[in-house]
Amino acid sequence: MSDNQQAEQLRQAYQQAKQQHKPSALQQRQLKHTCRAANAAVRQVSWWQRGQWILACGALLVLATVMVTQEHSQHATVSVYALSYDDYEQVETHSVEQGHYVTHIREQKQALDKQFSQQQKRLSEQHFYGRLVHSDQDTWFVADCRSKTLLEIKHSVLDAMQGKPVLSELAPGQMLALDKNTDGHLTTIAAVPRTVYACP
Repeated sequence: MSDNQQAEQLRQAYQQAKQQHKPSALQQRQLKHTCRAANAAVRQVSWWQRGQWILACGALLVLATVMVTQEHSQHATVSVYALSYDDYEQVETHSVEQGHYVTHIREQKQALDKQFSQQQKRLSEQHFYGRLVHSDQDTWFVADCRSKTLLEIKHSVLDAMQGKPVLSELAPGQMLALDKNTDGHLTTIAAVPRTVYACP
């Protein structure tokens, strides 16, 4: 006998037993009623369980409220705008002293640093290069490398300089390094080595 035939015989035997032992309609109703009653008893929650549930929810609500309140109070104590003099270039102090309105302005380190760097730049710009274009008995003509400016330098200026350049050794075309002070007066003139042929 094959497996298929055996399975078919078992199915038929099950169907016959099912038909023979089928409960009556009354028995089926009683069984359903009993099942519903059992389920209802399981679903009913005692007052103790309900009380525990309410207490747990209340405890969570109180905990959340405490946490939010604590976080809010911490944010309230830390100011959003903290005073820092470093953020400002100047501080103006306004006051009334002996009946007079007085204003003091203090410049901060950043402003002073900025001014210092500008002064350094300005001083470095005072050092420049030029080319000796022509010289005669009492004047040098030097072309400024930074701009299209011809400097006419009298020998009286050259004589007044300490460590003045040797005039006899300089010929037209020679590159020169020049310095000016903050007033724009020439302070030094020096020959650049002959290996330099163009403005740097």
